[in-house]
Amino acid sequence: MKKFETNEEMIYGLIIDDLDGIISANDKATLENWRNTSAANEQVYQEFLNVHLNMNKLFERGGYDTQSSWEVLDKKISTAPLAESADAKRGRATKLWYGIAASILIVLSAGYYFTYSNKYEEISTGNKGTYIILPDSTRVDLNSATTIRYRKQTFLKNRKLELLNGEVFINVINHKLPQFKLVIGELEALDIGTSFNVIKTDNSVHVIVENGEIALKEPSADKQVMLTPGKLGTYDVGTKALLAVDNLNPNYKSWLNKEFIFNEVPLKDVASQLSKVYQEPILVKGNSLKYRKLTARLHYQTLDSVIAVISASLQCKATKSKATYILSED
Repeated sequence: MKKFETNEEMIYGLIIDDLDGIISANDKATLENWRNTSAANEQVYQEFLNVHLNMNKLFERGGYDTQSSWEVLDKKISTAPLAESADAKRGRATKLWYGIAASILIVLSAGYYFTYSNKYEEISTGNKGTYIILPDSTRVDLNSATTIRYRKQTFLKNRKLELLNGEVFINVINHKLPQFKLVIGELEALDIGTSFNVIKTDNSVHVIVENGEIALKEPSADKQVMLTPGKLGTYDVGTKALLAVDNLNPNYKSWLNKEFIFNEVPLKDVASQLSKVYQEPILVKGNSLKYRKLTARLHYQTLDSVIAVISASLQCKATKSKATYILSED
């Protein structure tokens, strides 16, 4: 842990690489270890994340080309004078802090958004997920294309989180504080000591409880269902139907843990699920192969490993052309 404390430049560099999506697997493990070392470290990471997300939002609001803008900033930073004794690491750290200073100036210049950001902490993901730690230590994992928001300053007094769209997995911590509430459009999910997965689209809401219990409510209609482990709560926005049924999808959390259970599932459906989770296209060639059924438990972090197991299990050929995986008859 001493190494982390004395090498801030390295850690800051890893954070930037992580936010840019170019971090290696080994560096990712190092960064995760550092984040888990202390609450102070996690707070530093969250501050970087907030600046990163807010900057992207500001550029989108103004109609700027984000990449071009950062390239211009990089050129200006690279020409800034440094002390002659500064080494490469010092140069990288200085460039980083120039970037952060520029971010702060731009955020401060956008009065409306800055005021709004003080009221709500809003986090949106692009084509990859992330996770945040709320002020009460509750962990929220966000899938891609997901937006959440909460009032940061008053959260410990009113533990309310809003899921605006997308998918999250929430592990609620510290049940001695005021009850945790997730607002999902017209619904509220009230925590009773739990971890749970939620999907919100324009047409529906799905809530699956992993541990504990959830009270899923529609306050305006005075409707409520209780959800325990293994139960699925569904809500149809059009019909207003609120139901509690058995969860028949063992892979509801695969987007987060990369674990899958397939029991006599046609390969075309397997490929569809894997493509959605890994966000890489998988093509199955041949009608007979599309409907060949797979029974397997997959728990691999890379799609290459998953494809290799499927190929061996179904005795089919696996190739990759550009960015597409292809499964075909031998």
